[in-house]
Amino acid sequence: MAKPMGGYAVVARDVSKVYRLYGRPVNRIKEAFTGRRFHREFHALSDVSFSLKKGSTMGILGVNGSGKSTLLKIICHYLPPTKGVVETQGLIASILELGTGFNRDFTGRQNALLYGGLMGFSKETLESWMPRVEEFADIGPFFERPLRLYSSGMYARLAFACAINTDPDILIIDEALAVGDMAFQHKCINRLKEIQKRGVSILFVSHSMGAIKSLCQEALLLDKGRVIKSGSAEDVANYYHAFLSEKEAGEIGLKTRPAGNKSMVRDSKSTSGGGSRIGSEEVRIEEVLILDREGNRVEAVDFNQEVAVRVRLLARQACRPAVAGILIRDSYGIELLGTNTAFEGIDMPALKAGETCSVNFRLNVPLQKGSYSVTAAVGHDPDRPVFYDWWDNACVFEMMPPADRKLAGCKLHLPIKVSIEKESR
Repeated sequence: MAKPMGGYAVVARDVSKVYRLYGRPVNRIKEAFTGRRFHREFHALSDVSFSLKKGSTMGILGVNGSGKSTLLKIICHYLPPTKGVVETQGLIASILELGTGFNRDFTGRQNALLYGGLMGFSKETLESWMPRVEEFADIGPFFERPLRLYSSGMYARLAFACAINTDPDILIIDEALAVGDMAFQHKCINRLKEIQKRGVSILFVSHSMGAIKSLCQEALLLDKGRVIKSGSAEDVANYYHAFLSEKEAGEIGLKTRPAGNKSMVRDSKSTSGGGSRIGSEEVRIEEVLILDREGNRVEAVDFNQEVAVRVRLLARQACRPAVAGILIRDSYGIELLGTNTAFEGIDMPALKAGETCSVNFRLNVPLQKGSYSVTAAVGHDPDRPVFYDWWDNACVFEMMPPADRKLAGCKLHLPIKVSIEKESR
C-alpha cells in the first residue's frame, strides 16, 4: 500500500498505463472521424502502488514484458500514467534503455554535456563534473568520438558515468549492469554501495536475484503489469525463483503447487527456516539436517568443521529423480556454497511409491560467524528449473567464531597457505 510522502522518496498510487493498439495506421483516422472503436487496449500497468523510503533501495523483478520499464519511465515523468499518480521528492537521475537521450552523432563528451545540461547544471558545475564522468567511464580516446562508433559496453559505461556522478536524491537503474565487462560491473556495484551510504534512494531493475538480494532492502515483483509480490528483497527474490519454476513447469505440462505456498515438513525433528516450497510433489523432501562426523544432529557448526547435509526424500509415486542439490545462504539470502548430484557425477536411484532415500552432502564449512540457511531441491532435469520439490530455508544453523578468534572481512574464508619468497636483485 502506498504511503503519504513524509519520509518517502517515491510514492506510486494506483498507477495504470493503457496503450491503444491499431491493426493499421488508417484505423486511427477512421476512429477519429466515425467515433467507432478500431483499437484494442493493452494494459502495460494495472493499479500499481508502492512506496520507496528515503535512503532505501528497492529492486523490481519480473519477466520481460511485465511492465518494469514502463513503470520506471512514469516515475521519471517521461511517460504520463493513464490513471493514478506518482509523487517524488528530490533530483532524479536515471539509466533506462541504453543510451536513452543520447545523440549518436555527438561525441561522448558532447553527450555528457547534453545530459548535464538537461539535469540543470550550471557551466561551473559542468566543468567540475566532466572530469569525474570521463574518469569513471574509462573509455579512453572514444570519449572524444561519436557514439555511433561505440560498443554496447561503451554505451553502458558512458550512461552509468553520467548518472552516477550527478549526486541525485533518487537513482533509477534499468538493467544497465547487465551490459559491460566484469571489471566495470564490479566498479558500478562498488559505486552503488558508496551512494547507498550517502542516503540516496535507488530503484533497481535486474534479472539477477543475487544482485537484488545484495543491493536491495525491499523488492517488488511485477507480472503482466500487476504487483504480485512485495516485501523484503530476499523473500521476493525467492518467490520469483518459485514463480519462474512454476512457469517453466507449466510450459512442459507439469502440475505444481502454487508458487510461494508455505508448507512445513511433517517431521517435527527438522529445524525449519519456514521458507516457501514449490514443486510437483512426486518426490517430497521430508527433512534436511546438519550432521557431524559421528552422525549426530548439530545446530551450531565450528569454523571449517566437516559436516554432512542430509536431505531425506520420500517418493509419493514411482519415479527416478534426475538431481538433488543444496544451497547454503547467509542471513541476507546470498548464495555462498552449493552443489548437486549431477554436478558431482552421482546418479540418483529409481524409487517406488512410499520408498525413501537420503542424499548426504559431506563438506567442510569455511564460513565466518553468523546465521545461515540450507535450501534443498530435488528435480526432474538438471538443466531446467523444474522441481519435484524446492524448499527455501529448509534448515538453519549457526556458525561459531574460529577458535583463534581471528575473523576475515568476508563471509567465506577458505584455509589458505601463504608463503613469502624474498628475491635478491
